[in-house]
Amino acid sequence: MMKLVKQIPLENGLTVSFFNHNHRYFGDYHKVRVEITCEVAILEEYFATPDEFAEARASLGASAVFRRSLEQMGVSTDELEDCLDRVIENFINHSLSYLASPGFPRKLIQKEMANITQPNRRTYSY
Repeated sequence: MMKLVKQIPLENGLTVSFFNHNHRYFGDYHKVRVEITCEVAILEEYFATPDEFAEARASLGASAVFRRSLEQMGVSTDELEDCLDRVIENFINHSLSYLASPGFPRKLIQKEMANITQPNRRTYSY
């Protein structure tokens, strides 16, 4: 089951969304899975030339999406809500500032373009 549980508007104009993908896998045990997304519009100001912008729009479309999943296994039914809240708060406390930085949209789009133009290069998830 996918359910939007929280959205946070950021000062850089982006919005971070948290989706609940919890499911029961055995008896009273659940897998808590939170998918975090942040859509970044591809704007001409992120590129040095109009040709680079046109290439990005042709390759990626109108936007790029930051996506991260966080999981915790073996959560009992009575702990589901608390666990979900802890997972979200942990991301907010440790990673949200990176997404909120003014340079994040440009970096995400550059990374996505590099993945397309140089598919064999080593990339790291952030």
